[in-house]
Amino acid sequence: MPASEKTILVTGATGRQGGAVTARLLADGWHVRALTRDPDSTKAKALKASGAEVVPGDLDHRASLDAAVAGAYGVFSVHAGAYEGGPYGDDLGHEARSAAKIGAAAQAAGVVHVVHSSSVGVGGPLERSMDMLQRKAEAEAAIRESGVSLTILRPTAFMENTFDSFRELQNGALVSTLRADTYEPLIAAADIAAFAAIAFTDPRRHRGQVHELAGDDLTQADKAALIGRVVGREVPYVEITVEQIAKESPTTAKMIALINEHRIPVDIAALREIHPGLLTFEQWMTGIGKPMVDAYFARIDAA
Repeated sequence: MPASEKTILVTGATGRQGGAVTARLLADGWHVRALTRDPDSTKAKALKASGAEVVPGDLDHRASLDAAVAGAYGVFSVHAGAYEGGPYGDDLGHEARSAAKIGAAAQAAGVVHVVHSSSVGVGGPLERSMDMLQRKAEAEAAIRESGVSLTILRPTAFMENTFDSFRELQNGALVSTLRADTYEPLIAAADIAAFAAIAFTDPRRHRGQVHELAGDDLTQADKAALIGRVVGREVPYVEITVEQIAKESPTTAKMIALINEHRIPVDIAALREIHPGLLTFEQWMTGIGKPMVDAYFARIDAA
C-alpha cells in the first residue's frame, strides 16, 4: 500500500515538533491526520491548507482519541512536559496518563507503528535529579506498556529555540545558564521529523529502538562564536551563574550544576548513517533556519 493510502495521526500538530512532522510526512506523500483541541485556530487552519486532515481531539479524553486514530497506520505521539510550574500545574502525572491513553487507543485500533517523542536525558544520571525527565520516563513506560509497536525519539535541545525572542539570545548576546565550556547537543525540528518518517517507512527496522537525536554538539562559547561568524557580527557569550540562579531557585540551580558536570552522550555519526541529511547547527542557520536567524537580528537592529 503506498504512503498516500496510509494515515498517520499526529498529536501536538500545531506545535514545533508535531508541525514539523506533519510537514515532512505530507512532503513524503503520507495522509496526515492532525489532532488539535481547536480545529478553528489559526495554526489548525494553516495545517488544513497545507493538506492535512484536521480532527478535534484531546489527549485527556480517550473517546476522542479512539475516533481520531480509527483506520490509522501510525501515530506520532508528543506531549507537553509535566513539571512544577509547567502547563499542567501540580498534575505531574498528566504526561504519563496521556501517553497511556494514546498508546491504548493505538493498540485497540490495530495501528501498525507508533513514534513517541520524549527527551534526551531519560535513563541517564540527569533523570534522577530532574523532575521533568522523571515524568518523561514515566510517559515512555506508559506507552510501552500499551504493547504497541514503538520507536522512541529522545531529542536534544532544539536549534530553533536559540532564536526564539524569549530564549537564549537576548539583545544580540548568547545568554545561558550553562558554563562557556559546557557542551550542548542540538537538533533541528526538521530532523526530528525526518527520523519519525524513517521509522514509519521501515517499522520493522526501528521497532523497539530508542534514538537520542542530535545533529551537532557545541560548547556555549563555540555556539556564540559560530552564530557570530554566520551573521557577520560579534555575538558575546554571557553566563548566568549557578550562584545567581540559586538566589531565585535552588532546585533549578542544582539541575544546571548537574548539566554542567554531565556531558550528554550523543552518537551523531551513527545517527547520520540512518539519516544522511542530518543538519549541523551551521547548516541549519544558513539553510532552513535562515529566515528565523534573519528575523531575530532584524528585530535587534530595529530596537
